[in-house]
Amino acid sequence: MLPQPLRGAGVALLILTLSACGGTGSPSSPAAPTDTAGTISDTLAPQGVASPVTLTLGQPQQLTVTVGGRAPTAGQLVWTTSNAAVATVTQTGLVTPVGSGNATVRAALTSNAAAFIDFPLTVSGAITAPSPSPTPAPAPATGFAQQVLDLVNAARTQARTCGATPYAAAPALTLNAQLGQAAQGHAADMAAQNYFSHTSKDGRTAAQRIAAAGYAYRTWGENIAAGQATAAQVVAGWLTSEGHCKNIMNPAFKELGVGYAYTSTSTYKHYWVQDFGAR
Repeated sequence: MLPQPLRGAGVALLILTLSACGGTGSPSSPAAPTDTAGTISDTLAPQGVASPVTLTLGQPQQLTVTVGGRAPTAGQLVWTTSNAAVATVTQTGLVTPVGSGNATVRAALTSNAAAFIDFPLTVSGAITAPSPSPTPAPAPATGFAQQVLDLVNAARTQARTCGATPYAAAPALTLNAQLGQAAQGHAADMAAQNYFSHTSKDGRTAAQRIAAAGYAYRTWGENIAAGQATAAQVVAGWLTSEGHCKNIMNPAFKELGVGYAYTSTSTYKHYWVQDFGAR
């Protein structure tokens, strides 16, 4: 019967302070001038060095420096990196590791380059681009044959109505190699020659294909389908179609052969055949 880069936005915050001279700076630092408006000095103790920072490739880190205990104003600091092949830095202090190795990121006063804090960086790890989800390769026909058999036998354990015809539960079928050969040959032929029919391109019928495979049948039946990607989909489709359902539930059938073929260049790509028989 015919069917119908920047990974994770969680950025760690590392806060170090460029101390204004005359505040909490070193005793050797010169006094920090202030103006009558109370603005902080931009004259800082030279050559501050932060603790070493270890980063992982692909995971940025925000470095934050305060000037005189306050957040720097726009343009008050200049951020630089000693090795852009290892890490880059924005003028807001966002560091992005781009290669394994060592680098130093420096935050210096715009008005006094001698006042700075260096951040020694070690970058490790490897950038791993997310792997695209591969299209699952169709499983071997033998695997699909067992899946289809199991689903058919599960269906046969329950009484059901196919169209207007009621069927009682039926005994389980067993796989037959000769029926499987006939079914697989027809599925492969439909996929290779891009057609969908019970009649082969060479004019053979299902009965002729089954007999040619060496199966001396007393009775036979055939279901075909195309387009379904899984055994569950194709059996579910057959069960909702009256003629296909009748073949699945027919108690006269004792054995089953299953064929499956996939060709990416064909119209339906997936082709399925069930050959039923009894001897």
